[in-house]
Amino acid sequence: MSLDDTLKVNGLYIMLFLRTSPHTTNNFHWGLYLHRNPQQGGTKYHIKNQGSGWIADHGPTSGVLKSFLLVGLLQIAAIPNNWEDHVDQQLRTYDSVLNDLSDMTCRVWIFLVLALLQKEVNGYKILKCTDLTALEADIMAWGNQNAASADANHQPRPVSISKFL
Repeated sequence: MSLDDTLKVNGLYIMLFLRTSPHTTNNFHWGLYLHRNPQQGGTKYHIKNQGSGWIADHGPTSGVLKSFLLVGLLQIAAIPNNWEDHVDQQLRTYDSVLNDLSDMTCRVWIFLVLALLQKEVNGYKILKCTDLTALEADIMAWGNQNAASADANHQPRPVSISKFL
């Protein structure tokens, strides 16, 4: 059994990464991960700063829990079968305009795309949480709680479920 077997198929996870050592409270790099299956892994979605701007850096990964400086994964949604392509499209919505949006950061991008997942489509909402501010506080608290372990490179990295799932 691989460690990735602990991830839920079609689970959408927040990924937090350390930016400093020792950790500075609430200072994370943010990403998303959509887990497809234990054998092939899933897709990592994030943006990164390149020069004076931002670029989308999305792609498949089969070893998400081995990512450098990863704090852990916090599940925020469960994607129904056959909705994976819709979610992928929503998570790529801002890719071509990242540098046109003021005050862009990886955290800002996360909440822009999560707001899209809150919208009802055909009677269904992917992200059930209605309060993104409360979700952000939950994510930050979880990240701060697990940051020292990540800084010490303790394995395995935690995989948890948000109380807003």
